[in-house]
Amino acid sequence: PADLFTACLTTPMRVVLEFASSDGLVSVPPSLLASGLPGSLSDRRSPAGELNWAFTAITDAIAWASLPRDLFRRLFRQDMLLASLFRNFLLAQRILSRFNVHPVSLPAIPPTHTHPLWDAWDLAVETVLVQLAAATKDAPDPAAAASPAAPAAASGI
Repeated sequence: PADLFTACLTTPMRVVLEFASSDGLVSVPPSLLASGLPGSLSDRRSPAGELNWAFTAITDAIAWASLPRDLFRRLFRQDMLLASLFRNFLLAQRILSRFNVHPVSLPAIPPTHTHPLWDAWDLAVETVLVQLAAATKDAPDPAAAASPAAPAAASGI
């Protein structure tokens, strides 16, 4: 994407990884930034699916609490593509507010970037990234498995 707003709308999970990495709370491996979360967005048992499920639930709850009921139903319940776009718009509001940029939409969506449920989102992102870091730490190193003689030579045996 050409800009951060477009990236939020079209590749929200990639933007989330970039910002989690830039915040420095959790170390995000460069390979994860390049390839994205493992798994399918539709498989809740995968890291990508788990985070996508949490994102949908949290942004829907934020929208439910922030919008008039008729507008919520129109934007978040009548069309799946439109609902996805407006969920991503809520993420754009949150991320761009860090730069004192406040996107607008038609119909107008009130600012949601300070909603307390974003804390639950931060926790979900952190939890998935910590689990991924632990899984990659416990996984055998392919480079070490490829050359079994290297450790012996390094230890002087």
